[in-house]
Amino acid sequence: MLRILFLSLMILLAGYVFLQSRLNQRSDEKPVFLRTDAIALAHQTSMAVCVESPEKPTAEQLAALTVDYANLWAHLNHLYSTNDVEAGKEYYTEAWFNQLCSHYAGVQPTAISRRDDRHELHLQNWSTDGLVCTALDSNVVLTYQYPDQSAKTTRATIAIALLFQGDHWRIDALRILNESTITDH
Repeated sequence: MLRILFLSLMILLAGYVFLQSRLNQRSDEKPVFLRTDAIALAHQTSMAVCVESPEKPTAEQLAALTVDYANLWAHLNHLYSTNDVEAGKEYYTEAWFNQLCSHYAGVQPTAISRRDDRHELHLQNWSTDGLVCTALDSNVVLTYQYPDQSAKTTRATIAIALLFQGDHWRIDALRILNESTITDH
């Protein structure tokens, strides 16, 4: 009698485990570090970096920041042109991403595109643990392409706060301090 009760309990437990394993959905989506970032690969910009912080990053940290900052701008340009917040979410902190999503109305491609041509990144503060960086991008040259094939080029100074989370740098805050038109054509 005890043996039948024990066997019934084991069969019930095995059935429960089997049914639970079938309920778990397996995602075929690759993790971020295994995906190819087509937006970042298609991006080209010129960048100069100057370290003005009392705490200095190592050469490896500076190289990673430079690559991630360029990739971040590739995704900001894509966001500007398409309103696609999902494409660059691994370059935004959770708070930044939530702020973007609070105004999200779906992907809406526009006829206006933006390209960042040049950056002069001045690292103002670098944390001792290498996880936080504040900087001024003092010479951001942005070119806007309009549907009628006209273009406008501007120069801006931007303050930015970056956090190192996961496997790369993410934007946490951005403020345009000034912007002026260079050319209108």
